[in-house]
Amino acid sequence: MKKTILLYLLTSLLAVKTNAQSTDWTKDDRNNIYNDCMGYIGKYQNLTTEQKESMSICYLDEITKKYTKKDYQNKIDIEIKKIRETTLTLCSKNLGLELSETKKEEPKKEEPKKETTSSNPTKEMLTGHWKDENSEFWLFETGDYKMQYADGKTAKGTWKIDGDQLNLYKDKLFGTSEKVFKILIFTNEKFVYQSIKSKKDTFTATRIK
Repeated sequence: MKKTILLYLLTSLLAVKTNAQSTDWTKDDRNNIYNDCMGYIGKYQNLTTEQKESMSICYLDEITKKYTKKDYQNKIDIEIKKIRETTLTLCSKNLGLELSETKKEEPKKEEPKKETTSSNPTKEMLTGHWKDENSEFWLFETGDYKMQYADGKTAKGTWKIDGDQLNLYKDKLFGTSEKVFKILIFTNEKFVYQSIKSKKDTFTATRIK
């Protein structure tokens, strides 16, 4: 009788030990699941390394929480595939991540427009809408100009550039009158010009966009 009881106890202990060994997730098992997940989600190029690590940890926790080692190992390939897809979908929602095999393109940064500094601008450089201390004017590509003064007066005519000299030919009732300016500094956004007269008034015109 004693031998029978002893044999039963030994058999029970062996069964418990064997069952524990087949259902408990070991450290190596957990590492394998984590690494398998990292390898699988490597195709998702829109995720950063840190995001992939978070996804893999979530995947590991969900798998080991939902399945015993024995149950998981008994799954066939198609079952493992479905479990993987379902678990990754769950983890991506929990972490607020989108899984995409295409890397998200970052918007291209526009390079700042280089300033062109010159005292001899071309006609193309000067063409545009400008405003200085006492007037607003338009230099058209056709060679015409229009001017609106701060006091309400207007003027129109033609213009030309010759080196650093800007000539304005104002239309008048009888013929035209000429104003001549010397361009001291020119950039894409503004230019400084001086009247070629005894007063030699200097103005700074800023480009209006």
